[in-house]
Amino acid sequence: MKAFLLEDREKSSFIDVQKQEPLSGEIVVKVKTLGLCGSDFKTYHKENPMVVYPIIPGHEIGCEIVALGPDVPSDIKVGQRGTILPYTTCGHCPACRAKKFNTCSTNKTMGVARPGAAQPYVKLRYQDFIACPDEMSFTDIALIEPLSVGIHAARRAKDVKGKKVLLYGLGIVGLGVLLELVKAGADVSLADIAEDKLKLALEMGANKAFNIKSATFRKEVEEYTNNEGFEVVLDAVGSASVAQSALELVAVAGTIVFIGYHDDTFPFTTKPIVSRELSVFGSRNALLEDFVAAKEIILEKPDLKETLISKRFLFEDIDKAFRYWTENRKSVTKILIDFK
Repeated sequence: MKAFLLEDREKSSFIDVQKQEPLSGEIVVKVKTLGLCGSDFKTYHKENPMVVYPIIPGHEIGCEIVALGPDVPSDIKVGQRGTILPYTTCGHCPACRAKKFNTCSTNKTMGVARPGAAQPYVKLRYQDFIACPDEMSFTDIALIEPLSVGIHAARRAKDVKGKKVLLYGLGIVGLGVLLELVKAGADVSLADIAEDKLKLALEMGANKAFNIKSATFRKEVEEYTNNEGFEVVLDAVGSASVAQSALELVAVAGTIVFIGYHDDTFPFTTKPIVSRELSVFGSRNALLEDFVAAKEIILEKPDLKETLISKRFLFEDIDKAFRYWTENRKSVTKILIDFK
């Protein structure tokens, strides 16, 4: 069978790989729908510092079990649909001991540090399979992982009820952040450069939307926050300029959550963090409970996919999908890849 391989910056090919047989405690799933992640996009452009090339990308999938190895529990059956936890855990590092399995010190995320799901079949531990009801389409299921990453990030900010919160970026992860913040009772504002995403944020429950490119952006923020800044700022973009802006716009004793990676830098001093006693968190991946919460959101909002999906491509045209995203990066929320 063929797998899609990223070899270097904007250089890709299809390679022959063997369909694997499941060993004890393993299952094989057939990939039905694959979502392209922001990390896949950065990998395509060689902007993901976590990747070593060459790499088969992909980890957001809607799939179906096609084979079971020995010692798989009886409630896991061929034909079940679901998605996967694309991370690995060791069970004994400081993160795992703290039950933060999402950031295990030896984690190898699928499609980032080990071969991903841009191939027809994937083998995995049965514990990493998340079953979904039959009424969920493979399209719906492929949206669970990216939304779960946003939900996890929003939860890193802890108690946000009634607080003024600024979210940078409304990709699909950012949308997961927004939906969880709104659910938690926050007064959410979005900052983005795309007018359609600013409009979408308001439709999804944000109270305010700021265009970062506007000459009056800072003035509007000052007026909206009474010159106090935002009590919580979340960066779902991943750039040095946004990171710097977050430090400038957060309120005294406020909280910042960084979600995206970036290679570019900016002059940094601890003075604003110390003098204003800021709480600064990173947010990586998601926990099982975040996946469950994302699944529940999709079940509650069956039309959500119509809002999220920007374009679909067949697996054999996946390189075209990356090029389309490159040419339309401001307007793309989610691109899906369909397998025959």
